[in-house]
Amino acid sequence: MAPLHFLFFSFLFSLILLIVTAGNHENCPSSFTCGKLGTFQYPFTMAEHPECGLLPIQGCLLSATSPKLIQLGNNSKSVNLTAVVETNKIITIYDDGFHTSLDHNKCDTLHNNYTLPPPSPFLSMYIKYNVTLFKCNHNLSTKPPSNYVNLGCRVSYGYEIYYDRSNTNPDQEAAGVFSGCSVVQFASKDSTNTKDVLSFVSAEMVLEIVLSHDCDDCFNHRGGLCRLDNNNHFYCHLDPKSNKALKIGLGIGLGVGVTLLCILILVYLFRRKHGPSDLQYQSRSTHSDLNDLSRNADPESGRDYFGVPLFSHEELSEATNNFHHSTQVGHGGFGTVYYGKLRDGREVAVKRLYDHNYRKMEQFMNEIEILTGMRHRNLVSLYGCTSRHSRELLLVYEYVSNGTVAAHLHGDLARSETLPWNIRMKIAIETASSLSYLHASDIIHRDVKTNNILLDHHFCVKVADFGLSRLFPSDVTHVSTAPQGTPGYVDPEYYRCYQLTSKSDVYSFGVVLIELISSKPAVDMDRHKDEINLSDLAINKIQNSAFSELVDPSLGFDLDSEVKRMIVSVAELAFQCLQRDRALRPSMDEVLRALIIIESGKIKDEAEEVEAHVHTPPSPIFEQHDAAERIK
Repeated sequence: MAPLHFLFFSFLFSLILLIVTAGNHENCPSSFTCGKLGTFQYPFTMAEHPECGLLPIQGCLLSATSPKLIQLGNNSKSVNLTAVVETNKIITIYDDGFHTSLDHNKCDTLHNNYTLPPPSPFLSMYIKYNVTLFKCNHNLSTKPPSNYVNLGCRVSYGYEIYYDRSNTNPDQEAAGVFSGCSVVQFASKDSTNTKDVLSFVSAEMVLEIVLSHDCDDCFNHRGGLCRLDNNNHFYCHLDPKSNKALKIGLGIGLGVGVTLLCILILVYLFRRKHGPSDLQYQSRSTHSDLNDLSRNADPESGRDYFGVPLFSHEELSEATNNFHHSTQVGHGGFGTVYYGKLRDGREVAVKRLYDHNYRKMEQFMNEIEILTGMRHRNLVSLYGCTSRHSRELLLVYEYVSNGTVAAHLHGDLARSETLPWNIRMKIAIETASSLSYLHASDIIHRDVKTNNILLDHHFCVKVADFGLSRLFPSDVTHVSTAPQGTPGYVDPEYYRCYQLTSKSDVYSFGVVLIELISSKPAVDMDRHKDEINLSDLAINKIQNSAFSELVDPSLGFDLDSEVKRMIVSVAELAFQCLQRDRALRPSMDEVLRALIIIESGKIKDEAEEVEAHVHTPPSPIFEQHDAAERIK
């Protein structure tokens, strides 16, 4: 019985070692309790431990009934945290100062939107239930609809504020009447039937907290901490001393090592007691079984996988110089991209999915499923992949050599002479063509942005990165899913309703159009707080016909009447794409037709003739011709 007692003691020792190693080394708790509000997790943290999260809560260590205050931004005031609707996602706050201001001076308080901290590289916040008001600095040419009430602010403040007491979305009549007015939004109550502003604007707000894609991947999937470098650029800090995965791995390794040592000792004792013959037989049998398993389970024994060619890990490692950092050409939330050259001379881009991303298999299979059926000149081609059983999941694409549209507009490749307006128009049309094709094939890209639009040396578009894309059944109107995407491009209706439709891509493409017009990034923390999101800046400028304040000066907006005509038309088209109500947005097919009409200079009466040349059939093997050739 001595060996059994020894094995039990060793196993117990290993288990204790594993628990100690994996557990008590975290400086930050995985969760904490805050009075009657319940349990919180990241991104929330107690004010006593600000390094452990992004949103510190004060008063958690006081009595359960004491007020709990939350600070929503680094330099913002603390407000009352009153409830948690959905753990770590939706909370309610109460702003005493805002309530007092509303009660004493409604016109001044309603001058601008309620100010939340601007979106950061880490997270964004949204007020879920809003009431929309119109602030007009001029006399209206048309009488407002009967359901709109005037709060009467002109005498003291020089403007009027109107609101809809029926609490419905503005219809076409209202949109026309208030077309020259500014839109302001506040948290709403159910009742809007009186002129008492406190009956419909609320100081208690329901906030939705949304981690950025990069921060969510960094903290939840890679075990890192969300940080900003000296240039205020996001990076994921992976500290080996605090990396939970490393600690667990070390604990498991030590535990397994001790256990194996115990087994070897038992085998030695067994051999001495029973003789070598039985053990030799077992050893030969086990060795044979392992050889058979190795031959049958070789994941790279075939040359075709899910309809695409199969590459070995060794072949791709050789092509990328063992994934040397000098061959790195890009990275995203799910993986790093390397330049490589295959043995047959083809230049490729090899996407290496992050090891610590638990969704990597889903992304891997998703991109293969999407791209194997797609044949379009403006979609990047998938050359192949490794087996899903390979030591790493690698996807092999055609290499597109001239960088991204983002890099040419406001990045390392930005030069005023390299992207004249005719090239930007070509980029807009070819991108719209590829998205129209995807939608006709029941696919939503879900991450349309200038960083995912690649350019070759002829400035032809190749739309890339289908890790977030979703096959969309043709017999449904939407799919309910947690919002994902890139801040600045994500459809606000998607955040509000959790419903993904093709109109979500249309919104993102509207942001891309504004980038092409302005050469400004989609999110810029150095801009004014109301213009950090490019979509907000653009809507404001377009509503006030201040196009010259939006357009990149290098495009010759005021020097060339034809360029000016096209830019104004594209801006107005982008404005339609950026409507908060997705029902008011055009389809991607309509956007494509509009762009071709704008480029060709044809008047709207000839739209049907042009449309006949650009119809996109839903065949997965259809390749569209160049837009200019179709116009001719």
